[in-house]
This record gives sequence, structure tokens and C-alpha cells, in this order.
Amino acid sequence: MRTAGSDQLLAFIRYLRGRDIPISPADTLDAVQAASLIGYQRRERLKHGLAASLAKSAREETIFNEGFDLFFQAEPRRHRNDPASDGEAADDQPQRESGPASHNDASGNPGNSPDPLEAAAADNATVADLLNNPLVQAMRGGDSNRLAVAVENAAATAEVSNIRMFTQRGQYMRKMLDALGETQLREAAIELESSEPAAFEAVQALREQLRSRVRDRVERAYLVHASGDTEDLLDEALSKMKLGNVDPHHMQRLRKLMGRMARKLAARHGRRRSRARRGQLHVTRTLRDAIPTDGIPFQPRFRKVQRKRPQILAICDVSGSVAAYAKFLLMFLYSLQDVLPRTRSFAFSSQLGEVTDLFINEPVERAIERVNQLYGGATDYGMALGTFSELAMSDINSATTVIILGDARNNDADPRVDLVAEIKARCRQLIWLNPESRRAWGSGDSEMLTVKRHCHIATECNSLKQLERIVDKLLADSR
Repeated sequence: MRTAGSDQLLAFIRYLRGRDIPISPADTLDAVQAASLIGYQRRERLKHGLAASLAKSAREETIFNEGFDLFFQAEPRRHRNDPASDGEAADDQPQRESGPASHNDASGNPGNSPDPLEAAAADNATVADLLNNPLVQAMRGGDSNRLAVAVENAAATAEVSNIRMFTQRGQYMRKMLDALGETQLREAAIELESSEPAAFEAVQALREQLRSRVRDRVERAYLVHASGDTEDLLDEALSKMKLGNVDPHHMQRLRKLMGRMARKLAARHGRRRSRARRGQLHVTRTLRDAIPTDGIPFQPRFRKVQRKRPQILAICDVSGSVAAYAKFLLMFLYSLQDVLPRTRSFAFSSQLGEVTDLFINEPVERAIERVNQLYGGATDYGMALGTFSELAMSDINSATTVIILGDARNNDADPRVDLVAEIKARCRQLIWLNPESRRAWGSGDSEMLTVKRHCHIATECNSLKQLERIVDKLLADSR
């Protein structure tokens, strides 16, 4: 039978897995058994018992210790009926019984100075009702236990334990504030803003105190309940995020994600099944080889099917607007060289050049930097395609796939659509990847609506997930 403690333990194990600690089902069973023998009341013994099953290295032990302290101490331990709470309440009782003159109110007014809220309550029914609110009385009286119980009840009402994403914090804060009755404070602040500035400041101080407590409670809930899913959620978010919007501190994580995708595609498309293809019967050769056997064709001969070796030509715009997308396309293509056909890479802004050797002789990241240094600048598709025609047009055949990555914004110059049409006529398929939204195609100096008529595939591609889908299809078609 599952208990609250066992549920908390299973959630803690999900948290550790989310922090890249490998925990097998057997480890989980050992941890549950240890917890059932030790119990959940003795925290230190429980901590050591679980560590024996779940932490197997110094790095894992460090993560375990941080997570245990965070996870098993996240919920408030003291309630009004707890002995410790009663003791604390008894210590605080003389201070609260001494009356309003013996403490500072929420706005910081000392007890011997006039209270702006009490002064406003004499003439304002809204403020008078506010002062009778038990939650406001707890905040003004410094009754932390009563306030903690109210916050916990609001957390249960708002079901804050269901939080799974960082962006849900505001949503759950609003639910908890509504459950606490913060609306009354807000309405009082609106009414007092122009008529009673001092009372308005006091109400705002109460609101901020309440919001601070609720914010802390929601953030604790997020760390406890969502950390186990955070890694997968972050990877999913990064895979769908526009590559040009990825923060620099997430770049290393994005590279790891891209490597994982590349390995998945390599495993899916790496096995090549040998298929016997005889072709047509070669009559003359069969008869010639049958002469020693009196014309009986014991060994028929077939015409061999000569298949042209497939190749990929990648043409990437590395001007400022799309440089980030070109970088990831090239990195993705070259991380799949074991399963992709031969890849030749070209980079351009206005001048175009082949950069295949850079990726062969240098690490991918360094090669990307060199490409940007050599070919960055203003965009001129017409000049770039003209240079490409001189360098590689004669190498394009029916086994060639040409990938062009760019936004087709040509600064109102001639885009040389005739060369795009010629590439399409020569190659197996011409794929144009545009990082801009389809809604922006054809706006301003964009020539995308014109050039897409001369492409086999023209599609929006600005995230790692879209890039994976396109490369997956490319690999499937090249088999």
C-alpha cells in the first residue's frame, strides 16, 4: 500500500534521474525496502540508507545530498497543533498579547505611531472589513504559524503539486492568491491609491508580503515536483526553439541534444540491407560462356546495374540573419557522415566558396568559425549561384541532392532564378530550407515565393526538431 512517504520517495527518485543519475528498477526496490525498514521520521538515517542504494559515486553523492535536503524538507514541518509550533506560539504569545502598540505593522510603522490602516478604517468600510480578515490579522500580528497553515491550505486548493514547467509558476501563484483572498487586498489598494496614500502603502506592503510567501511556496513545489521532468522538458523546449534564439549558456546542451538526435538517426538508417539486383539477361555473354558446354547456359550472365554514387551538396547562406541556422545544419550533416552520402559544403554571403576541406581537416566548431570569417557579409544570391554554377554544376546528376539554406532575401538584386531551375533539372531533388516563417515569405526583399516554384521541396526550418525531420526523410530517400 502506497503512503505519502513512498510517493515522496518515488518522486525523489524521478528527480535524481532527471539530474542524470542512473537508477535501475532494482535500485528503486532497494531504496523502497531501505525506507520501509528505517522509516521516514529519522531524516539522517533515511538519508544514509537511501544514499547506499541511489548514490554510487562522489558526483552522484553530491547531487543526492542537495536533492535530499531540498526534497524532504520542502514542506513546512510545523503546524499549529505540533508541539514545536505550540512552543513557538507560546514564545510569541506575550508579544502578540501586548496589543497593537507593541509591534511593527506590515508597512513598518512602529507601534507607538498612528496606524494608517486603523485611521482609514474609521471612515472606510472596505478598510474596516479588511482589518477583520483573519489572513490580514495574521500578517499584521506576525502570526507565522497561522499564515503558514493558510498558505498550505491554498497550495492544496490550487493543486500546486501538479506544477511541471517553469512557466507555470505565475499561473499557480495566481491560483493560490485567489484561494487566499488576495482580491480583497487588491480592491482596497485600488480604492485607497488616490485618497489615502499612507494606507495605500500599508496595503501594498501586505500584498507584497503575501506574494512573497506564495512565490516561495510555488518555487519550492517546482523544485520538488518538476525537477525530475525538467531535463526532458528543457530538451523538448530546446528542440522546438528557433535556433537563432538559443541563449549562449544553452548552446552546449543543444549540441548534446543534436548529438543524441544524430545517433538516433544513425541507428535507424545505418544498417544497409544487401539486395540482389540481377538486371536484364546479357544474352551474348551468356551464349559465349556456354560454348564449352555445347551451348547449354549453365551460368547465365546478367547486365549489371550501374548505380551512380549519391552525394549531397549543401549551400548555406552565412550572412548575419541566418548564420546560426547554417551553423547547425552543417554540424548536423557532418555528425552523420557515417550514414549520409558524400557531402560537399558551400558557404556564401555574396562570394561563394567550397568549405568541404575545412570540415574534413578541422573540428566542426572551428570550421564553422572559419566559414563565418571567410564568407560572412551582405547577401547576393545571384553572384553566389553564379560562382556555384562554375564550381559544381557539372558534378550534379540524377543521384545528387542539393540543399540550399537561406532566407532568399537578396537586397533587391537579381536572384538568378534561372540557375535554381537548372539545378532542379539536373539533380535528384532540390531542397530549400528557409528559417523564416512561411508568413514572411515574399515580404520585403524576399524572393522565396519565386524560387520555391523551382524546388522539389521548400519548407520552413528553424528548429532542431524540424531539422531532424528533414534529415530523417533525406536519409530514408537516399537508401
